[in-house]
Amino acid sequence: GSTVRNNTSNFNSSDGIATSNSSTVTGNSAHANGVDGIDDGGASNISGNTARSNGEDGIDTSDASTVAGNTVFQNNRDGIRCGDGCTVKGNTVRTNSGDGMNLGFLSGYRENVISLNSNNQVSGGVDAGANVINGIVTPTPATTP
Repeated sequence: GSTVRNNTSNFNSSDGIATSNSSTVTGNSAHANGVDGIDDGGASNISGNTARSNGEDGIDTSDASTVAGNTVFQNNRDGIRCGDGCTVKGNTVRTNSGDGMNLGFLSGYRENVISLNSNNQVSGGVDAGANVINGIVTPTPATTP
């Protein structure tokens, strides 16, 4: 994998930032790119980025990634698209033309603020609670001893 940190990637005809498996993508800005703002192969840590106004998804990653603390808005498809087994937490996702978050099997999401996306606010995944969806806080699931 690779590390992509503190870059600005704007107005590219394809993806703004593209990485392979097991990468770290943090502190970047991806704006108005032709395809995805950030496109990753999976099993990566994607945190603290801003992805806005991209041609397709704001952030698109495959299985087993952690997507945390990003701001994702006004993309032409989904805000965050993640494969199976991802952890998606602490993101702000709003006003995307597709789903706010489109998540695969057993991808858990918690502590996100999700609003005003054109399709579903969240499609798929497992709600781990404490999300704010269109102004309503989802409860944190009870744990069993």
